[in-house]
Amino acid sequence: MNETQVKASKMESHTTGKLSRIEGAMSEQSQNPPSLRSLRVEAEIYAISRTLEYTGWNRRRAAQLLSISYRGILYKIRQHNLTPRPRVQEDHVGEILKAESQG
Repeated sequence: MNETQVKASKMESHTTGKLSRIEGAMSEQSQNPPSLRSLRVEAEIYAISRTLEYTGWNRRRAAQLLSISYRGILYKIRQHNLTPRPRVQEDHVGEILKAESQG
């Protein structure tokens, strides 16, 4: 199998997974497919949330990575009511103590 065939195979399996999720959503919604708008909003929320988590909620950096303006990301954060997850301090302190006791 050449490189092009391998890429096509991977793309097909990735697409098949997405289609099965959409089909599952359709069966849950009594055979009504999700609207294009709802899928777009879902994808937008996911992309912005993941990018904000990746940047540690640095909104300027997240906007830059998403190729949107800083004001645009602020608008989207408010529009979708996105908030940072609370940090769990106990895990971090436990890791520090564990590292100190081993060293």
